[in-house]
Amino acid sequence: MTGDKSLLTGLILKHGGYVTYGDNNKGKIIGSGDIGVKGSLTIQNVFLVEGLKHNLLSISQLCDKGLEVTFQPEICLISSKDSRETHLVGKRVNNVYMLDLHCINSEINCLITKCDETWLWHRRIAHIHMQHLNRIASKELVIGLPKLKFEKDKICEACQKGKQTKTSFKQKQFVSTTRPLEMLHMDLFGPSRTMSIGGNYYGLVVVDDFSRYTWTLFLVTKDEAFSAFKKLAKIIQNEKNCTIAAIKTDHGREFQNENFEMFCEKFGIQHNFSAPRTPQQNGVVERKNRALEEIARTLLNETNLPKYFWADAVNTACYVLNRVLIRPILKKTPYELFKGRKPNISHFRVFGCKCFILNNGKDNLGKFDSKADEGIFLGYSSQSHAYRAYNKRTMLIEETVHITFDETNQKMQDKLKNSADDEETGSLQKLTETAEEQNEELDTAELDTAEKETDLIDHQINLPLEWRVPRNLSLDNVIGQIHKGVSTRNLLNLLCEHMAFVSQIEPKTVQEALNDSNWISAMQEELNQFTRNDVWSLVPKTSGMNVIGTKWVFRNKMDEQGIIVRNKARLVAKGYNQEEGIDYDETYAPVARIEAVRLLLAYACLSGFKLFQMDVKSAFLNGFINEEVYVTQPPGFEDHKLPGHVYKLKKALYGLKQAPRQWYERLSNFLLSKNYQRGQVDKTLFIKNSENDIILVQVYVDDIIFGSTNELLCQEFVLDMQGEFEMSMMGELNYFLGLQIKQLQNGTFLN
Repeated sequence: MTGDKSLLTGLILKHGGYVTYGDNNKGKIIGSGDIGVKGSLTIQNVFLVEGLKHNLLSISQLCDKGLEVTFQPEICLISSKDSRETHLVGKRVNNVYMLDLHCINSEINCLITKCDETWLWHRRIAHIHMQHLNRIASKELVIGLPKLKFEKDKICEACQKGKQTKTSFKQKQFVSTTRPLEMLHMDLFGPSRTMSIGGNYYGLVVVDDFSRYTWTLFLVTKDEAFSAFKKLAKIIQNEKNCTIAAIKTDHGREFQNENFEMFCEKFGIQHNFSAPRTPQQNGVVERKNRALEEIARTLLNETNLPKYFWADAVNTACYVLNRVLIRPILKKTPYELFKGRKPNISHFRVFGCKCFILNNGKDNLGKFDSKADEGIFLGYSSQSHAYRAYNKRTMLIEETVHITFDETNQKMQDKLKNSADDEETGSLQKLTETAEEQNEELDTAELDTAEKETDLIDHQINLPLEWRVPRNLSLDNVIGQIHKGVSTRNLLNLLCEHMAFVSQIEPKTVQEALNDSNWISAMQEELNQFTRNDVWSLVPKTSGMNVIGTKWVFRNKMDEQGIIVRNKARLVAKGYNQEEGIDYDETYAPVARIEAVRLLLAYACLSGFKLFQMDVKSAFLNGFINEEVYVTQPPGFEDHKLPGHVYKLKKALYGLKQAPRQWYERLSNFLLSKNYQRGQVDKTLFIKNSENDIILVQVYVDDIIFGSTNELLCQEFVLDMQGEFEMSMMGELNYFLGLQIKQLQNGTFLN
C-alpha cells in the first residue's frame, strides 16, 4: 500500500474500505493500481491509502502468491518456491528492510551470476571442496581460474551421493551417569565354532555405565539371553540395594522381544536401542566385547590349550579387567567404583599354567598313591573364594584352594635353549657349501615342526578331544545318490569327490573312531537323533538299579555298486545283560521274508506300477517301552559335570530285546489308524483299497517298500509317514536286501 498517487499505474478509484494500523488507527482506501517501471518487476493490486506517508509491502500476501521471503542480518530475499529464482532484494536500514524497484534487476543479476559461476567451477574441477578452490585461487597456483570467493552456501546433491560419510562419534568428556546400575549396556557375541566345555556357544556381556564393571554370561542358544539377564538383574540389584534405571542394546531379536518389553514395563526400566547398523552408539559394550575376545585368544594361544576352553578364558579376562582397568575421568578401577573398595590382585596366577590339585578326600587313597593330581589352571571362581582348575585324571573342572602352581614358561625356556645351541654351531655352519646349507636348513625346519607338534601333543595329554558339532548338516544331503551309467572319467571324478566326505575304514574301537573327524560327526549325528526323539533322561544312579552297558557299532553303508556312501555309527545297548520279567517281557516281532519281497515285485510288474523305497531314521528309537530300563552313558561322550549319572530310557534302544517288537507295534498301530489292513498270512504286509485303486506297503524292520496303482495314494502315504516319523526318501526301488532291481516298462530284472 502507498499514499503517493504518482507511483501507481492503471489507477482505479474506489469508495469504501479501511486499513487498520498497528496503533489501531485506520486509513481510508481510495483506489488501487500497479507499481513498477519498464524493465523492472511489477507489483500488482497495490492499495492507495489516504494520508499514508510510507510505502508498505505485505509479507503474507507475497507468501500467498507462491513466493518465499528470507530475512538475513543485512538483506531480505524474495524468491520463488519452485524455481528458487530471486525476484527482489531488500537492504536493511536501521530496523526496516527497504526495496528499490529501479535498481533491483542489475543487483539480482550480479548475485545470480556470481553464485552460478562459483558452483560452475566447482562442477568443472571434479566437485573439489570449496576450501580447496579458495586456496588455489588465493595463491594463484593455476591459470584461468577467476578470483572469486568460493562459499558453500548450499548443498551439492552430487557430492552428497558420491562422498557422504558416516557421522563421527566423539568421545565423551564427562560421566553421563551418577551411580551404579543407572545404565547397563548389553551385547551378545557368538556363535563360537567350537562348543565350550560347558556346552555353550554364545556369550552375553553386560557392562555398568558408571563403573564399567562387567559381567559375562554363557548361553547355549540366543533365546536364553532374557532368562540369564533376569537372573543377573535380581542378584546385582539385591547386592547394591538399588534398581536398574535403563538398559541399552541393539535391535537383535534376543533383546527386542516380548519378554524384555514386559520385564521393563513391570519394573519401570527404560529400554534404549542403538540406531540400526550403528554399533558405535553402544560402543561401551562393543569395545568391551573386542577386548574380552582378544585377551581370551591371547591366553589360549600362549599355552596351546584346546579351543573348548574359550569360555574359561573369556571369564578370566573379565575377572582381571574388572580389577585392573582405569575408568576414564573418574580415575578408579571398575571394582572400586562398584564394590566400594580397592581390589586385591595378589592371588592372580598365569592362565593355563600347570598346577597340582590336592586330593582332599575325594578318593580313597592307598598308602603310596599320589596325593595330588596334575591339572590346568582355568581361572577364578565367581561364587566362592577358590581357584578353578581342570583335573587331567578325572577330566573334570574343580574349584579348590588346595592347589599349587607351576608358572614357569617351559615353552620360552626351550626356545632360549635352542637359541644357545644355534649360536654354538653357527661358526661351523658358515664353513659348509651352499647346497649343504640349504639341505640342513630344510632338515632343521622339518625337525622344529615335528618338535612343535610333539610339544603340543604332550601338553594336551589327557585332554578330551575337540570336535565341531555339525549344524543342520546331514550326510545324506551332502553325498546324495550315486547315479548309474557308463563309468566315464567325469563320473569317476564325481565319485572321488564324494569319497572325500566319508571314511573308508570301519574302526574297531571307540578310540579309533574318535581319531577320525568323519566318524565323530557320525556319532554326534546319532546322539542328535536321541535328543530329537526324546529317548532318555539323565538321572542319578542308585544302588538298586540294574544298569545295562552301551557300546558303539560302526558300519559303512554301501550302494548297489559296493561304493561307500555313508558312515553309520549306532549306539546299542548290551541286551545280553537284561533280565526277563524285569527289563523286558515280550520280544517277538514279525520280519518280512525274501519270498514275500519277490512276490510283491512280481505283483507290481504284473499290475504295471513301480515300487518305491523309504528308510526310517533310527527306527527303534520311535518305539515306546513300558519297563524301567537304565543304561550307561555313551563311551567317549560322557557328561563331564555328571559322570556318575545314568540314562533312564523313555523309548527303545538298539540292542534291547524288546526293541524290534516295540517298533513294530508303533508302526502297525499307526498304519491301522490310517485305514490300512494287515495281511492274514504275512503280518508285515499292509494293504489299503481306495475305490478301484490299491496301495501295498511291505515292512522290513526300518526299510519300507510301497507302490500303488494311483500316484496320489503314494504321495499321501509319504506325507503321512513324514508327518509321524523322521524319514529319508530314497526314491525308486533299485537295491534291497542284496538284490539289485531294475524296473523297466517291459519287465522287472533282478540281480
